[in-house]
Parts: sequence; structure tokens; C-alpha cells
Amino acid sequence: MTQFPLPSESTLQGLARHFLAACLLLLCLAWSAHAQPELLRVNDSTLVRHVSFLFPETNRYPPIFDAEALQNHIATQAPGLFIRIRRSLGGSVPQQYLLHPVELQKDVVRLRHLYQQEGFPRPLIDYGASTFHATTNTVRVRFTVVPGNPIIIQDVGFYANWNYLASIFEGSLRAEWIRFRDQTSFKTGDRYTAFGVIRIQDQVLTWLRDRGYAFATLDTQAEIDSTYLTADISFLVNTGPAATIEEILIEGNHRVRDHIVRRELPFMEGDAYSHRNLLAGQRELFGLNLFQVARVDLPQQPRDSTVTVRVSLRESKPRYVAAEVGYQQQDGLAANAQWSHRNFLGSARTLSWRADITSGLFASAGLGVEPKRLLRTSLTLRQPYMFTNGLSGVFESFLQYERDPLLRDVPHALGLNRREYGVTGLLIYELLTYRTLSLRYGLSRATQFASAQELRRSPRDAYNKETLTFSATLGWTNNILNPQQGFLIRPFAEWSGLSHAIGLRDPAIEYIKTGLELTGYIPVTRKIQVGLRLSAGRVWPFGQSRQPVDLYAPGTASTQFDPLFAAPLEDRFDPVRFYAGGTNDVRGWSFGLVGPKVNRTAFARNAKGDILYDAGEPVTITNQYEPIGGLARLVGNVEVRLPVPGLSNAWRAAVFLDAGQVSSQIDAPEVCASAYYRDPEHTERVDVHCGFRDAGRLFRDRFKVGSGAGIRYATPIGHLRLDIAFKLNPDDLDLQTPRNAFLADQGLEAPRRSFLQRINVHVTLGQAF
Repeated sequence: MTQFPLPSESTLQGLARHFLAACLLLLCLAWSAHAQPELLRVNDSTLVRHVSFLFPETNRYPPIFDAEALQNHIATQAPGLFIRIRRSLGGSVPQQYLLHPVELQKDVVRLRHLYQQEGFPRPLIDYGASTFHATTNTVRVRFTVVPGNPIIIQDVGFYANWNYLASIFEGSLRAEWIRFRDQTSFKTGDRYTAFGVIRIQDQVLTWLRDRGYAFATLDTQAEIDSTYLTADISFLVNTGPAATIEEILIEGNHRVRDHIVRRELPFMEGDAYSHRNLLAGQRELFGLNLFQVARVDLPQQPRDSTVTVRVSLRESKPRYVAAEVGYQQQDGLAANAQWSHRNFLGSARTLSWRADITSGLFASAGLGVEPKRLLRTSLTLRQPYMFTNGLSGVFESFLQYERDPLLRDVPHALGLNRREYGVTGLLIYELLTYRTLSLRYGLSRATQFASAQELRRSPRDAYNKETLTFSATLGWTNNILNPQQGFLIRPFAEWSGLSHAIGLRDPAIEYIKTGLELTGYIPVTRKIQVGLRLSAGRVWPFGQSRQPVDLYAPGTASTQFDPLFAAPLEDRFDPVRFYAGGTNDVRGWSFGLVGPKVNRTAFARNAKGDILYDAGEPVTITNQYEPIGGLARLVGNVEVRLPVPGLSNAWRAAVFLDAGQVSSQIDAPEVCASAYYRDPEHTERVDVHCGFRDAGRLFRDRFKVGSGAGIRYATPIGHLRLDIAFKLNPDDLDLQTPRNAFLADQGLEAPRRSFLQRINVHVTLGQAF
């Protein structure tokens, strides 16, 4: 008799699994045909038109997943608007948008498995409500979801050697464990989920390892009663001994010396082990920008009361070159290039040379107006470790030329009207990642070519600038680049005139400037977030910047005038004042135009000084409103960010409301019609904005309010943003072009207020805040 070998137990188990899977697939196909006979009419070119989810027993079983979350767990997809248009025009459709009946069956299994992981052992899921449209050969897939009754936790406990875990801790550590356990663990009556078990395991192990138990392990036993749908959960913990660090091994460093690596680690030999400190050390090493790989972990070793910590490194090349190109509506195309040495003279110092160009190309600055331009070069030395890990220092020398639209136009190359060179020193203390305190001192020499022509006493107006600035970034957000939850607090204070206070020399300008920005991000739902921002600031000029100036007019007596609106302080204070309006501010207005402004439009004249005409119309130049700025500012923003129906998650929409005010009072006494400015050397006639006063006061009825909507698209380098904003309460100048306002003031044409002047369009990269 021939004897055949019996199959092994593993082979029989494999055959049984395949048999059960085949039976399940046949049952699904049979149910599909019974539940939706119309789907038998589909073919290889049938398109999925829409995917939706029905929750018929919502009152009894509130949905624990929304449609977006369920959609992320299935393979069947519906095309967006652009794919449907392409198909209607005869174009091809990607395979993932065609209906695949077998994949549809698998989607049912996927959804059942998802609900079972969330503690619903017997969910009812089908697609019997789906409909087929023969005329368009499309299917509307509708999944019906009834989760059923969940598994409820009846008892939960933490044990070590079958005693309660709390019994092995003493004193304050025991109280700390009890507080942590009560905040972290399941509660009796909670729904049992597999993810919840994994979350608790991870948090408990992290808590133990942060308190010295380097080799702690944890096992979970869950006894589930499938009849009564209850669960008893036991977390079995083996803490192992509390450990101290015996040795630190450093591997992979060749150019960077060991002591540089060790000083960045928040632990040393003899310290109690803490997993949190290992992660902090790894983060600090990455922050040096010296390593491609920096890993701090535990190698294989005996599980006793001592620990060997391993630091594995892979060094980056010491020198590198980087370049960037960007665009912002207000400034146009911009670019920068940088050369850096990551370990200059050792000690992880970074030496960098950088060049920045703001070209003004394609900027939306206004008709006939030269946009802002900037040419800047700098040499920077960064020292990452100054007495402690969190404190670093930066020393920079720079030279820059710029074309400031707030200054007068000058006949220089590219219209450049300001030059500045100087040095700055900066101390940065990192409290947490991206949460810093900083102290900056800057000393520079500025030359404003525009002011010189007005004063007519020298070819330039040159003066010293000196500032001491404190700033901070505090708070927490879930994502620093695209926050959706959390808050940020950004205060700053700036003092100009330190050298005068200690008796070294007289400064060119003296002031104290402070500001505060509060930003909050509130998730309303998984898809909708609200962003809130409030920013305020105040400037207090003092000393020589507030000494009254005599103004004289023929036949009048001397009068006192605020020098902040007279040359040369007017131009010197332009970068110091506050402004409102622009791409990331009150978006109904262009930069700086929320607040006081003057019309910079002028007639074009020939060599004899006669006005030029074209087709009977006077020709004007520099058609521009110049923002004056103010000593105080208050701006608030509210923005609701939500998904775009029919488009992928990369697309986001936003609706917003902005309001803001910059301080000013307008008062034009007759003496200003023909004013003389007496400076220390000459008495010459100058053009001053003597109609403006500014005491830093804000008024309730002078806030400018704008609203609008926008769309964003997530790219690898940030959100590409398009905002369309609308002025809700513009003034007369806001509704007139600078040319029309100028000619109307001259009596040459009637004022023309245009509805289109209420609308402002912004295109930029990055979120508004």
C-alpha cells in the first residue's frame, strides 16, 4: 500500500485561510449582486462620479468618523471637477477613478476592519444604496455604515509582578505616577480601541524611561467578552532597575571634535538616565547644521543599573552654497544666494556670506511708481554655544542700497535713494523649539540721498542709527509652518539713543518703540480652523526728536512745529513709524494706506517748467499715495480656513475680516502754506507735511475694515495664496486714483470715485498669519 505523507499543521492552516478568504469573496459578490443589481451593468470604462457615506442610525450611533476620514481608508475614488471636464471632452481618465468591483468589495472589508479596531466588533457596512447612470456610464457609490454596539471597558489596571504598579514607587514619584495614570489611562465605561491600547503603552513607557527606567517593558492582556461586549485590560509592566549613564560613545565624527558633541548633550556620565534628554541632545546636534545624521540611542547591552549611550553621527560637507527665488506682490521677484562654512575655526561656528536682491520686477506698486528695491550683502558669524546650550550669538556686518518708495525719487542708478552700512550683535536664547528670547544691538551709518536735495546744504543727509531691541516668540502650535491649533505671543521693545543716555554722543534720532502680537488657532472641526490675530504698537520719540522747531511765514510770528513731519526727521523716522495695510495685514488696502497719506502725483514739465500735455490732458508722473505712518497702531484679523468642495486636500479656502487703524490727526494751519524751517546752519524754505499732527491717539470711529475671501494651494515650499479683499468703509481718497485726486484738487477735472477701487487682489506665498 502506498502511503502519502500528511500535510504539516502550518500547511493545513494556510489552506484553511485561503478557503475562508475565497468563501468571503464569493459571499461579497453574491451580496453585491443581490443588493445592487444595477452594478452588474458596469463595464471597464465606468467612471465613479461620487463617493458618499450614509449613517442611517445616527441618533443611536453617532458617527465616530466623518466622510473624509473614511474616504482616506478606501481605494475607490471620485474624480474632481477637472477630470470630469476632461472626460466630457473625450480625454482619458486615470485608472484610479474607474470603478473596480473587486476593489469595491475590498473597501467594505477595509471599513469593517477600521471599525473593529475602534472597538465595534460587528459593524454592518455595504454599498447597496449605490446608483448606476447608464446615459453617462457613471456610478454614485454610497456606503451605508452602521457601527453597532461598541466594546465597553469594564476594568483596567497596571501591575508589576502582579502587584499594583504604584506600590513599587515611593514618595513624590508615587503621587506623580498616580496623577499621570489618572490622566492617561482608560476609564471604566470608555470604548475599547486597539489604538488606545497602543497609545497608553507608548505613554507609560515614555514616562518610565524619562524617570530612569531605561529598560522598562510593557505587555497588555485584554479579556474581551464577545457576548456582553465588555473588556478587562491589564497592563503588565517590568520596570527594570533605575539606571545612570556610565559611558557616552561617539561614532562617525571626523572633523568635529568630541568635546563639541558633548557640550550639546544635556547629560553627562553619572547623570540619571532620561529618554527625554536623549531626544533633546539629538535635536541640539541637528541644530548645529553640521550633521546629515545625528542619532542618540542605546546600543545592545546588559539590562542593569548602568547605561551606555551611543551618539551616531554622519557629518555634512563643511562648505555649501544655497540659493532661493521668491515672489511677493508688493516687492516683486526676489532672490538670495549664500555661501557658508559650517565649522569655521572649529567649535561649530558658522561663517556665511549672503547676497539679497529685491528687484521690484512684476511688483504691483501703482501706475508710474517705482517699486521697492534692495541690494544687500552681509557677512555673518554664528557661535552656537555661549556658556550654555540654549544661548547662541550672531555677529553681522552689512552693506545695503535700497529704493524706498517713502523717500523722494533721485537720479541715481535704479532709483536707489538710501544707503546703509553697519554691524549688529544678536543673542538668542532658545526656550523650546522655535520659542526664543533675543537681544539685538545695531549700530549703522545711513545716508538718505533724497533728503539732501530738499535741504540743499550738502549732497546727502547722513546720520547714525543705533538700536537696542528685545523680542520673543512664546506659545505653542501643532505645526510651526502651517499651524491649525495653538497660540503665539510675540512682544518686542526697541530703544534708540542708548549712547546719548550714557553720554557718549548725540544721536540722530531718539525713540522707544514697543509692540505685541497675539495669534491664536482654533480647530472648529477636523476640516475647519479659525485664525485670530491682534497686533498693537506704539512709538515714543524723545530728546532731540521731540524738540520744537520754529516755522516762519511772511507777516507771521514764530510758531512751534513738531519736527517729526519736517525734513530731515520725517525721512529718518519713515522706517520707525507704524503702518497698516498690505498682503498680510488689512488686506482691503495696499501697504501702508490704512492711515494718513499724501498724494505724490506731480505734473510732468519740460525744461522751461511748463506742464506737458497729451491729447489735451496734462501728463502726470509718480501717480502714488505715500503713507505717512503713525506713532500708534492697532490691527485685528479673523480668518476661517476650510476645504474646497470637489478639490483635493491640498486646496484650502478662506474667508476673512480685517480691521485696523494708524494714529494721526490732520490739521492745516495757514502758517503752513508758506513755511520756513530753521536748521542749525541755514534758514531755507523746505516742503514739509505740516498738515499732519500725531499724538499717538486712536479713535473708535476711524478703524478701516475690510473683508474678502481667498484660496490656497499647498506646495512643497508653502501655501500659494490668492486673496481678494474688499474695502467696507473707504474714504474719498481710497476710491480715487492718485492721478484723479491730484487733478481734482487742481480743479482740472471732477472727482471720479470708482467701485473697483474698493477691491484689492493679493498673490503671495505663505499663510497670512
